[in-house]
Amino acid sequence: MKNIILLFSAIIAFTASNAQEKNKSQKADASARATTLTEKMATYVTFIADQKAKVQIINLERLKLMDLNQEKAGDNPNIFEQEKQRILNKWEKDLSAVLTPEQMTILKKKQVQEKAKK
Repeated sequence: MKNIILLFSAIIAFTASNAQEKNKSQKADASARATTLTEKMATYVTFIADQKAKVQIINLERLKLMDLNQEKAGDNPNIFEQEKQRILNKWEKDLSAVLTPEQMTILKKKQVQEKAKK
C-alpha cells in the first residue's frame, strides 16, 4: 500500500514539473514567434536596408509585452484587453517610425484582410 502511494506521489510530482517546463518553453519562444511574424510580414511588405532587423526587434518587444500582459491580467479579460490595445498602439507607432507610409498602408490592409478571415 505504501509503495502505491509513493508511486502515485512520484507520478503527480513528475507531471507537475513537466507542465511547468512546457509553460516556460512556450514563454521563451517569443523570439521564434517574433521571427515567424517578421518573416510573414516580409511576404507582403518589401523591407528595405535594415528595416527587417528593426521590425524583428519591435515584434519581439510586442510579443514579450503581450506575454507579460497575459500573466498579469490572469482571468480578468477587461484588464487584458485594455493593456493589449495599448501594446498594439505602441507597436503600430514604433512600426510607423521604421516603415514608409506605403509599407504601413500595405500592412494595415493585410491586417484588415486577416481580421475578415477570422
